[in-house]
Amino acid sequence: MKGLNDVDFARARGGLTSWVAIALCCAALTGVFVSNEWSNVDQLRDEVERAESRIEQRQRAVERERLRQKQMTPEQRRIERILAEQQVSTTGSGLPVIDWIEHAWTPQIALKTLTVEKAGREARIEGGAADLSHIYIFVERLNDRHPDRKIGLLQHRTKAEDGKNIYHFSLSLEHP
Repeated sequence: MKGLNDVDFARARGGLTSWVAIALCCAALTGVFVSNEWSNVDQLRDEVERAESRIEQRQRAVERERLRQKQMTPEQRRIERILAEQQVSTTGSGLPVIDWIEHAWTPQIALKTLTVEKAGREARIEGGAADLSHIYIFVERLNDRHPDRKIGLLQHRTKAEDGKNIYHFSLSLEHP
């Protein structure tokens, strides 16, 4: 039994076991994960605060505009409506009469002056053409199956320039 006295069957308590090491690694990974998620939550809170701020600013702007509209006189409302009608659109000039003229125009017609009135609803055109038929075709294209449109050929005259006859004309247009 002498040999048994030298053998120690009890484990040393001071060293780390593999289970403790695994638990510490898991705790460290969990700590890293929690800190990362905490950072993400802070970023999301900041985004929410910015969005709420923008919403509040928009609501204040809408309220200011509502109050401004309420305090406007009828004349100011009419001016605002006319200006709104003249806004440029992405599909054309924003003025109906200009879009209408542009659609009907051909290279055989020379436009000298174009005067637009009444928020783009009326226009007066002065121009010229090498042939009188080009003027009539232009007027016909302006009319183009729209009974509400009013086109008036105010005058046309012939003038000799550089040995050629040039037909000058004046038109009035009204777009409802």
